[in-house]
Amino acid sequence: MTFAIVDIETTGGSAHWHKITEIAIFLHNGKQVIDSYQTLINPQRTIPANITALTGITNAMVSNAPTFEDVAEIIYEFTKDSIFVAHNVNFDYSFIKKEFEHLGVNFSRKRLCTVRLARKILSGFKSYSLGNLCAQVGIAVNDRHRAGGDAEATAKLFSLLTSNEGFIPIINSFLEKTSNEYNLPPHINRDLFDKLPDTTGVYIFYDQKGKIVYVGKAQKIKSRVFEHFSSRTHTKTKTLFLNSIHDVSCDETGSEFIALLLENELIKKHYPMYNKANKKFNLNTGLYQYIDQNGYARLSIGKSGKRDTPMLTFASQTQALEFVLNKIKEHNLCLKLSGLMPSKEKCPSEINTTQICHQVCHEATGVEVYNQRFTLAFAQSEDNKSFLLKTKGRNENENAFVMVEKGKFLGYGFIDTNESISNVSEIKNFLKPCYDTKDSQAIIDRFKKSYGVELINY
Repeated sequence: MTFAIVDIETTGGSAHWHKITEIAIFLHNGKQVIDSYQTLINPQRTIPANITALTGITNAMVSNAPTFEDVAEIIYEFTKDSIFVAHNVNFDYSFIKKEFEHLGVNFSRKRLCTVRLARKILSGFKSYSLGNLCAQVGIAVNDRHRAGGDAEATAKLFSLLTSNEGFIPIINSFLEKTSNEYNLPPHINRDLFDKLPDTTGVYIFYDQKGKIVYVGKAQKIKSRVFEHFSSRTHTKTKTLFLNSIHDVSCDETGSEFIALLLENELIKKHYPMYNKANKKFNLNTGLYQYIDQNGYARLSIGKSGKRDTPMLTFASQTQALEFVLNKIKEHNLCLKLSGLMPSKEKCPSEINTTQICHQVCHEATGVEVYNQRFTLAFAQSEDNKSFLLKTKGRNENENAFVMVEKGKFLGYGFIDTNESISNVSEIKNFLKPCYDTKDSQAIIDRFKKSYGVELINY
């Protein structure tokens, strides 16, 4: 069994947009290096200054170097009948494969990642980057960030790994067709991935410090997670994303409806750096009732937080204001007490006694009469109903529910089918509170009339 240990330098992080500037290959027989090849490559484009600062490779150095097409046959033959090995193998492999695609050649090799091998054989290190790992095992790295120096260091690391007694069964398991080991991110524990269920729910990726970097929903969690890992497109962002993943967890939800609500909640709560959608935190607008020091029922309009209990909820402040103005006109309510005028400004009724509320809110004896009109005005509203949406749970013995009260999305929960529920308030004991946002309301509206979702008004 022969191994082609490869390292490349490039003009950037995306195999789709950038080109190779240097390549080094060390052939290894499982015990030692038996041959090597390395060369600068003319990328036929300008090398960015930041890349030159990192690698030391200048435009002048590659101006007379061969193009990839010039050395393609050598690279193809040098790696033929060998297993392609690299530290974070998908990065190097994707660039070389893309270069061959431009030439109309199918480049296909079995792959091994020394990051994943090292994590399996040399467990317990804080970092598995080439520089840090070599320093921890006593391997000197000469010409760091040059293809020859990094490939030589990887070859020495590979020799250390092959000397381990368990290397042969490990490498055989990695190379099994069904293993897909090389597709997993370098820092993900294989056992974590294998334990993921292929059921509906939400999956969460964490970085080295346990911070959430991505949240997604799927009807088949394990399959969807693997799609992230096995994508053939390796852009700079994709490479950084995969390298940032150190842990993964999931929450099974039983239905796509609950999965979407949970995904939306987690994205807004944790603001993961690699999520692009659903980050905007647009809380719905609440209409709040309170009694002032003189005993009058008053209104205020504000955002509806997770623990707030508004009297009614609206998608926007404009809708709330329009609703209140209509109630003022229909029931002769006071503009000031309804929160639509600053308290220091004169109310129209103080200027014109025939205006709207007939000064009743300014008469000591008018409190009871005014509050009765207020209660009548907001007793019922066709625009803000309370209801439950019932759907399937995580197993056949469980139901899931979504609760909306007076137009506000309160959250979701799961209830055993054998649970005895006598009234709606008891359901709140099973509730997982969520933010009431425009996105969550849009999800609810989408599924409100869906097959498999039962609407229960209360």
